[in-house]
Amino acid sequence: MEAVGTLAIGVELQLVPVGEGGRESALKGGCAPTDRFTYRPNWGIPTWGAGEQTAGPVLGFSTTDIQPGETARAVLVPTIPDHLPAWRGVSPGEILRMYEGPRVCGFGTVVWVEPASWPMPPYEQEQFTAWLKGEGNPGLRRLR
Repeated sequence: MEAVGTLAIGVELQLVPVGEGGRESALKGGCAPTDRFTYRPNWGIPTWGAGEQTAGPVLGFSTTDIQPGETARAVLVPTIPDHLPAWRGVSPGEILRMYEGPRVCGFGTVVWVEPASWPMPPYEQEQFTAWLKGEGNPGLRRLR
């Protein structure tokens, strides 16, 4: 498959507590190579209405075993080219709704948006997971 241009979006993700309708179990989380892109929620873009959602697999999380109600960093990557124009309008400070089916399970406050490729090559994965590990801003590190 030939790579296409997309975005990587870094968010501070707040999971919804169980008592407020969130998921009932922890997210495995992490950003080890074996854990990358294994969690595939949908996302509601700020300009879209409630329930409207599109794919954005998660490259990884800053922590493991994230409990409902907890916060973690996450990097998501939009994968549906038809929805990229809406994604390209997303800016730092905006809030994305994270869906599992019809249920909102989290809210991601956008920290940064960077150009990326899909499928994502290993050097880009390392660039973006460095932010999850607290090693700086992905826009300042270019590994190639």
